[in-house]
Order: sequence, then structure tokens, then C-alpha cells
Amino acid sequence: MNEMIGRLKSKIESKEHILNGSLAKQYKQCGKLNCRCYVDKKFWHGPYFIWTRKVKGKTVTKTLNKSQATAVKEAIKEMKQLKFIIERWKALSLKEIEKM
Repeated sequence: MNEMIGRLKSKIESKEHILNGSLAKQYKQCGKLNCRCYVDKKFWHGPYFIWTRKVKGKTVTKTLNKSQATAVKEAIKEMKQLKFIIERWKALSLKEIEKM
């Protein structure tokens, strides 16, 4: 059992960046009457990468460039994996404690 917990700990150590939130891709109209995006949706500007998360109970939104969006997407994925690892660790801990 301790060996499994050790493997979980090493998986946690391998994580570099972890972030909460969600990432969305948006296209927008600029609002200029003489822009082609005003007439046809296929010419909307973008993509814009929007990262949304909670900070101290409030929703925070930030527009990212493509490289930032790629890094944030990976960090969100790492956080989801970390949460799964922690839940597994908790279950193993409970089993060990119940055996005492």
C-alpha cells in the first residue's frame, strides 16, 4: 500500500504547472460598420483565447495569446490529473487507516 502511495507522490512531483479554470476560443465582431466582419460572420476576428477562473470567490477572465493558451491548457489538464491522484491517495490512506 505504501508503495502505491509512493508512486502517487512521484506523479505529483512530476507536475510542472497547475492551474484551475477553463479555456475558450472566441471570435468577435469589431463593431466598425465598414469592416467585413459586420456583414458576414465568417470574417469575425479571432480566435481570441479566453481563460476564466475563480480568484477569492470572484470570476476572473483574461485574454491570452496562443502560446499562453497552450501553456494554460496543459496546466489545466495537469490540475485535473493532480485532483485524480489526490483522490486516489485519500482512498488508499483510508484503507490503511481502517486496517490499524
